[in-house]
Amino acid sequence: MTDLTNMMKDKPQIGVSACLAKQPVRFDGCFIANPFVNNECSEFFDLHTICPEVEMGLGIPRPVIQLRDFDGEVRLVFSKNPEKDITNEMREYSERKLDALPPLDGYIFKKDSPSCGVFNVAVKNDKTGMRKRNGIGIFAQAFKDRFPEVPTEDEGRLNDKGIRENFLERVYAHYRWRQIDSAVNPLQAFRDFHKNYKLILMAKDNTAYRQLGRIAASVNKNNFMQVRQEYFQLFMQAMSKIPSQGHHVNVMMHILGYLKDHLNKKDKIELLEWFETYRENRVTRITPLSLLQHHFNRHENEYITEQYYFSPFPGKLMLPQ
Repeated sequence: MTDLTNMMKDKPQIGVSACLAKQPVRFDGCFIANPFVNNECSEFFDLHTICPEVEMGLGIPRPVIQLRDFDGEVRLVFSKNPEKDITNEMREYSERKLDALPPLDGYIFKKDSPSCGVFNVAVKNDKTGMRKRNGIGIFAQAFKDRFPEVPTEDEGRLNDKGIRENFLERVYAHYRWRQIDSAVNPLQAFRDFHKNYKLILMAKDNTAYRQLGRIAASVNKNNFMQVRQEYFQLFMQAMSKIPSQGHHVNVMMHILGYLKDHLNKKDKIELLEWFETYRENRVTRITPLSLLQHHFNRHENEYITEQYYFSPFPGKLMLPQ
């Protein structure tokens, strides 16, 4: 097969809000030393640090800015001087910055920021003064509009084990996808990519798994360039879903089928018991997966051992169990 992981000489490219990476760019000249960004991410990713507010010329220190709702239109203004509207300036800066960015595989935004917040940013109603957490930062919105397939998260949500795992899965999937173009045989690299993500897709979205299988089966050298974007859009949509424990058990049962001619009754019962223990949330998924890997080390199966389901990203990036 075409080993995409071994072909990667660089690291995944990640955008990150500069204040999370120990850069003193916040409105008050401070920074936030986010442990995940500065430790694990700096080891495994190439980080591209960005502070839109500084880069567009607001300076350090600077007045606080906020999102404000004027009769249904959300604008970016200075908190103490809402007549000073910088929405258009931020949008113009965003387009210039996005034009200049290298290809990114993910982006970690500063939560709650009126420029960079990607989820539930506070929006103040100009008439009532009430705040609703239903906004998105101006730069973050521009990024998502321009690069809808690139995974985005904020640093707060990444403290959740399931959300972090899902983000990292998508980052590495996006990264591996980008390597297809540099493969000696891009069409074969695409087929290997699809094959090696089958079990992850089965766990996340069985309908998309079947749809993607049909798309992959239809690809040939004549339609590859046209079909690949359709495939990738659906693929990344499926990858954004977080599977239930039941879905993971179904996949592990499927994997167990590849061992049916090699295991004795005792080994099979032991695996099934661990599957149920995981389904009941009494152990993490690593326990039954490690046992499955142990058996495949003894009874090798190329299709199974090359599945990214067992190792979608470096384990050191995950939260402690």
